[in-house]
Amino acid sequence: MKRIIINNYKFIFGLILGLVISLTTVYAIDAYIESNKVAYNNHNKTNVEEAIDELYEKSGMHKNKWVDPILNGADPVLKSPLIPVEIKDNGEVYYANENSEWYNYKKKRWANAVILIDEPSNANYQVGDHIIEDDIESYFVWIPRYQYKVWDLGKYSNAIAVSNMKDVQDQNDTSYYKLFVNYRTIDIRFGTYDKYPKMAEPTSTGVYYTHPAFTLGNKDLNGIWIGKFETGGTNAADIIIKPNVTSWRNETVRTFFDAAKQYKRDLDSHMIKNTEWGAVAYLSHSAYGINTAVNINNAKDNITGYAAAPGTNQTKIPGENGSITDPQVTQPYNTEAGYLASTTGNITGVYDMSGGAHEYVASCLENTWNISASDFTLDLLNTEIAAGYIDKYASDTTNYAYDKRILGDAIGEIGPYYNFIDSDGYPRAHNSWYYDYSIFFDPGQPWLTRGMDSGSGTLASQFAFGPSSGIKLNNATTRLILAPINN
Repeated sequence: MKRIIINNYKFIFGLILGLVISLTTVYAIDAYIESNKVAYNNHNKTNVEEAIDELYEKSGMHKNKWVDPILNGADPVLKSPLIPVEIKDNGEVYYANENSEWYNYKKKRWANAVILIDEPSNANYQVGDHIIEDDIESYFVWIPRYQYKVWDLGKYSNAIAVSNMKDVQDQNDTSYYKLFVNYRTIDIRFGTYDKYPKMAEPTSTGVYYTHPAFTLGNKDLNGIWIGKFETGGTNAADIIIKPNVTSWRNETVRTFFDAAKQYKRDLDSHMIKNTEWGAVAYLSHSAYGINTAVNINNAKDNITGYAAAPGTNQTKIPGENGSITDPQVTQPYNTEAGYLASTTGNITGVYDMSGGAHEYVASCLENTWNISASDFTLDLLNTEIAAGYIDKYASDTTNYAYDKRILGDAIGEIGPYYNFIDSDGYPRAHNSWYYDYSIFFDPGQPWLTRGMDSGSGTLASQFAFGPSSGIKLNNATTRLILAPINN
């Protein structure tokens, strides 16, 4: 009996020892591979990584998913049908390996994901596979939850009138140009809602504030997925979010709003709000983004993902725009010029936030008397505001009442503002960051658009905004947000 017991102990000990050796070997090899990567098959994988992944699979063991240490837990929330991808500089898309470094915000490589069409040519794409463009329905980019250091409370109740203004974008005009270089690197730190919960607006500058875009109604989010490009398609049933497609325009705010909510209810899809636009704009102007004004999409054909070619004049009003058939005027997203139209300065960022078409955001004056032009009713408006799908602004807001802003929405904090007659003879208000068009709501125009259109020239950037009644406009579209939560 003793011998049987001893043999059993030996057998169990042997099993444990073998498992420990196997685990140690696998992790040692894996560590070696991480420090000795080589290019493989044009998609961020190595020959040995492939072998290691297979070894894990056959052994029944699993590596931990890649997490970006700088995000402090605010890593992408991936739920079906979202597929993590890596996009090469030439635009080719590959199914990302979640166990390796497929995004890195310190390196300005933002996480991307795609949703496939209903019947793709390959119904069983695997990690490392090249996903062909025709199989992709929509692209999304992850915006991690963050706090930013407040530098300006945005308490500007008017635009400063300036007389005899010249073309301030002529940098030789030093007397005026200095008014429009108030931009700064926005100080951002990432973290989960446990680390950085929802906060009341601060009353002083110099403090870190949790951006309000990461609270949706009663939901705390570790981040949001934003449509990588302006929304394409022709109706709610055929929404696509891709480069090189015509943006969906000429619909009321209500039509855009309903279509966005119907898109992917399981992922809490909805029309982008002004605060969410602000969150992307602020991240773009940080150490983790391009940290300047993004290049304008000046394709007059309303094609997504294009950018002003080098040498075109965007310092005037209107700026130089043209057809996508003329590369001397505008170039696609996967070119050197195109990268500068991204929020990261590379292909991993968000496009079309400057120019393209005006983008309606789900933000409105409360209790407005002129809501019907957008096809909303006041009851529906108040219901969606209460649910968190529409940003609410004070009903007494006027065109220059920037102090009515929501902190974080990229409105008040980019002041002060200046009002004057531009070089084209039209009076406008401008922010002090990049001279952008900056006119706020009023009761007759209770909705807001962002980014301007393809011919806006110097008036456009990710910080531009203007009012609208919410009616159909041939040069206005919108953008989608997905807001899934962790299980």
